[in-house]
Amino acid sequence: MKILLLAMPDTVDFFDNSVCIPNLALVSLAGNLPGHEVKVLDLVLDRPHIRRTLEEVLAGFRPQLVGLSAMTFQYDTLLRVARVVRRFDPGIKIAAGGYHPSLMARELSGEELLPLDFIIRGEGEATLGELVAELERSQPDLSGIAGLSYRQGDHWEHNAVRPLLDLDQILLPRRESRLADDFFFLDRSMDVAETSRGCPFNCKFCSINRMYGSTFRRFPVSRIIQDLKAIRRRGTQSVFFVDDNITYDIGHFRQVCQAIVQHGLNDMCYLTQVTAVGIAQNPELVADMDRANFRFVFVGFESMEPAALKKMRKPTSPAINRRAAALLRQHRMAIIAGGIVGYPDDTRESVKRQIRQIWGIKPDALYMQILTPYPQTLLRQELLDAGLIVNLDDYRSYNGFESNIRTKYLNCKELERLKSNLVLWRGFNPVFLARNYFLRNHFAYYLKATARNFALYLRYLLISGEDPRQLDI
Repeated sequence: MKILLLAMPDTVDFFDNSVCIPNLALVSLAGNLPGHEVKVLDLVLDRPHIRRTLEEVLAGFRPQLVGLSAMTFQYDTLLRVARVVRRFDPGIKIAAGGYHPSLMARELSGEELLPLDFIIRGEGEATLGELVAELERSQPDLSGIAGLSYRQGDHWEHNAVRPLLDLDQILLPRRESRLADDFFFLDRSMDVAETSRGCPFNCKFCSINRMYGSTFRRFPVSRIIQDLKAIRRRGTQSVFFVDDNITYDIGHFRQVCQAIVQHGLNDMCYLTQVTAVGIAQNPELVADMDRANFRFVFVGFESMEPAALKKMRKPTSPAINRRAAALLRQHRMAIIAGGIVGYPDDTRESVKRQIRQIWGIKPDALYMQILTPYPQTLLRQELLDAGLIVNLDDYRSYNGFESNIRTKYLNCKELERLKSNLVLWRGFNPVFLARNYFLRNHFAYYLKATARNFALYLRYLLISGEDPRQLDI
């Protein structure tokens, strides 16, 4: 069967020219469809004018099945892309997967004129494989495919939940199935990999545990090394590990770092996201990360307010956050600090204080988000009960940076404006600029990126007046 898998083009920040990350899930799906002709098109490389590319690929490849993957803020685009596919050839079967379709399958399937034939819930490697096998039969029987929702006449059927997969049985990603491969981080080519899936923590704002439960599963170290060798053979210079919580099993992560060194794979640069507690309590891990050439680390500090951390069930503290930052800095790693404001009791002063305190950790970049009531999270129900959600179902702005809530003391716009101004102006602090890892090590690149950002800003906001997030679909 000829299968086309599409990743949506929406990104959190249109003006960010420092990174373009590929979709790992789709090449993993492709790798687990042996015997089929699979193409992967990551539409982020074609934004904002993607219709022409999409129609050219559809005309040239003529797929029988198209699979679409989307996060919550990308779901509106998924529907628009699906309608383009449907208009191009009504005979093409269309399936959707990813976090939002998985968690909202029953609600979404109740919509009239939904341009989808299937929704694949949860991990898709086995479910998609079984679906393709049935579709090749003269009389497909979809009723026994766990994890599948499908259209049956004028209604939808929702099959049983599929048990979590045995990661030992998942085949390697098929990256050569990509139709384009121009992904990067700063001035380096980039790809993505994973060493584990799941997170046993139960932070209220996170939807991971609704996908995997409170589980943590490890890929065999030998499989991880095999994957990294395949990435390096493609000439890739940097790798981002996309694990949900790579520092949950310190022993396993240390084995991965040590194996990277043993196999000479530390000539590639590595990036990952970690927990503050996992770093702070394990200095020997940080040393292993240094030797393996981990140079950029995203840390979910979230807040320096003990009450906020406790309320969100975030297993860290201000002291742990500071210790983690000190260890990473000691081992020459750039710190990208993750923070959240917009807690129900936040005031203007508390937001200022939290941002000032996270800047006080001396990160090299600040990734400050506004509390977002993602579907099916514990947080969403709490904010609904408190009447603090101002945007219930226009998911296009559920990207973490636009405000969809208010606090007891700040309205939606006040919160968004306050956060943006504080992050922007503190980023121009001379002391921050002087010690910044990115500027010291990638100054020439940053000059070029700044020039491109300014040109985009002039084009879209000052000259054309267009919204840069608008896509030609």
